Amino acid sequence: MDEANVAQASTERLTASIGLHENFIVARAAGELDYTSAGLLHRQVKDAWEATGSGGLVLDLSGVTFCDSMGIGVLVLLLRQSREQQSTLVLSGIPARLERILAITGLRTAFEVEASVEEAVQLVQAGLREDRTGFRR
Repeated sequence: MDEANVAQASTERLTASIGLHENFIVARAAGELDYTSAGLLHRQVKDAWEATGSGGLVLDLSGVTFCDSMGIGVLVLLLRQSREQQSTLVLSGIPARLERILAITGLRTAFEVEASVEEAVQLVQAGLREDRTGFRR
């Protein structure tokens, strides 16, 4: 994937990288998404949204090794913000343990989820094309 303007930040436990792909954001999280690091991911994505006015976000979670309630809370917050902005949020590469947590909590159906970043990118691109033609998903 050809991403421009990649920003990266990290804590001791989490690395978050943000890139602009066409007119949407691709964010990648690797490590532990917990009470000490959830704010970092949220700030990075929020700053990118504000700087770009992006129409969509792909959040690659394939590198996440642990997620607690604060991590889940940040995912829900990003979902809410994407809806407020009429933007598309697609999660990709969700580890099995995180997928199970989302299913148990009833949150799994609230999110658009794809197995890979590439599939998530295609879904966001399709949504952006539909938006330009006046049709909403």
